[in-house]
Amino acid sequence: MKNKIEPCLALSIRRADRIISQAYNDRLSVLGIRSTQFSVLRVIDVMQKASAKDLQQHLSMEQPTVSRALKPLIRDGYILVSEGKNKKEKWLMLTPEGKSLFDQCMIPWRQAQDDLAAHLGPETSQLLHELSNKIVSFKS
Repeated sequence: MKNKIEPCLALSIRRADRIISQAYNDRLSVLGIRSTQFSVLRVIDVMQKASAKDLQQHLSMEQPTVSRALKPLIRDGYILVSEGKNKKEKWLMLTPEGKSLFDQCMIPWRQAQDDLAAHLGPETSQLLHELSNKIVSFKS
C-alpha cells in the first residue's frame, strides 16, 4: 500500500494560492472587497481605461471570472462602463468613488503584502515573483 502522495504542481500552487488569497481577503474585507476585485481596480487605475480583454490578459483570468469580479464593482458605482467605437467595444474606467476605494484599499493591501513578505523573507518573495512569471509564460 502506498502511503506517499506524489507531488503535484497544481495542488502545490492551489494550496499556496488559497493561503495567500485569504491573507489579502482578510485585510481587504474591512472595505467590503476581495483580492480579485482589488486586482481589477488596480489594473484599471494603472491603465486609466481598460477593456475586459485587457483585464483577462493582465490578470490571467478567464472571462467568467473577470465578469464576476466586475459585476459588484459596476453595480456599486466604482467602475463606469462606456461604449467604444462600436457596440461590442466597452471601456472600463474608475469612477471618483472607485478611485477613492482603490486608494483606501492600498493600506490593507500593503499590510497583507508586508505580512507575507516578512514571513517569506526577501529572497523567497523575489523567487515567488520570478516563479509566478515563469508559470504565466507557460500559457502565453
